[in-house]
Amino acid sequence: MEDSIAVNEAVSEEQAVAVEAVPQKKQRKPINQAKLQDNLWGWIFCIPLIIGTVWFVYICLVLAFLLSFTNYNIINGGDMFKYIGEMGQHIMTNPETGASSPFYWYSYAFTNMTQTQYPMNELGAYLFNTVFYMIGIPIGMILSMFFAVCMSRDIKGGNAFRVLYYLPCVASTISIVYTFKLMFSQQGVINGILGLKDFDGGGGFQWINLRGVTDITWNGLIRANGGTPTSESAFMNDPYWCQGMFTKLVIIIMSVWKGLGGTIILYIAGLSGVNAATKEAAQIDGANGWTIFWKVTMPDLYPVIFYNIVTSVIGGMQIYMEPTLFIGEQYITSGYVSLIQVNGIKAGKSSQGAAYGMILAVIIFVLTMFQFWLDSRNKD
Repeated sequence: MEDSIAVNEAVSEEQAVAVEAVPQKKQRKPINQAKLQDNLWGWIFCIPLIIGTVWFVYICLVLAFLLSFTNYNIINGGDMFKYIGEMGQHIMTNPETGASSPFYWYSYAFTNMTQTQYPMNELGAYLFNTVFYMIGIPIGMILSMFFAVCMSRDIKGGNAFRVLYYLPCVASTISIVYTFKLMFSQQGVINGILGLKDFDGGGGFQWINLRGVTDITWNGLIRANGGTPTSESAFMNDPYWCQGMFTKLVIIIMSVWKGLGGTIILYIAGLSGVNAATKEAAQIDGANGWTIFWKVTMPDLYPVIFYNIVTSVIGGMQIYMEPTLFIGEQYITSGYVSLIQVNGIKAGKSSQGAAYGMILAVIIFVLTMFQFWLDSRNKD
């Protein structure tokens, strides 16, 4: 009897071991209907954005890249699926060598000259204007940081100042441009403040190049003051280097003023996240306000600063509306995007506009990657 009991126990243990050795099937967790519904509605709301991004960004980018190697003209027609070298009598050829190439528009962009008294590379002139406007980025960063630090302190009317500085961000660009054109007109308030209303026989100093008004040059300014021109160089006689500079200066002032509010809000949000304990510890150790700002506040603000710089550079490279509203699409003040507008849309040369767009995309990509590379070095 005892032997049979022992045998049964041994068999039971073996069966238990065998059962444990067999992998158990995982039981399915019950589906959370509420979570499933939330995810479903989330995807429904995201689908329009996903479709729009894929179609209007990625697919259009690929199509524009392929189009830049063709000779398609939306006005006069052409086969957008044939490369320039396959266009037969419609190919764009080099007038010197007679050779055709799918890279025609890219070489054309770096060799085409402006039809002016003192010709210069068209792409270089428009690109220089764009880079010149980016001078306003560091100016805006410094000013917005200063105002953000001032408004982050516990002062009376701080919220009112935040609203006042943010108002230009929600104002119409057209109304702002119109206001600045009046302020910087020849008989405007700026010339009145600077005492320039009597400049050049009472006409007032010409800050902005207007249609129908003769472009001013450095030699022209010297003559207006009763002097004798000292040089006949292109720099002294080309309005691009004189009138264009003054007009671009006005656009920079307007752009900085208009963009201050949004940047200030971001800096105020960043300042609210600065570690208060670290600042108190620095004060106890005897650090002054300037040292605390550079050693404690700035490192905590670095992510906000980096974000503002990257987005400002990308936006600055695509400036278009402000110069166009000021004086139209002219080489002395227009940004690079105007080249795409004038050639690709107004003139109907879709392939040429696509090539200019690809060049701009490469420039923005390189600048952005360079900034991220600097950011990675700072973190290391």
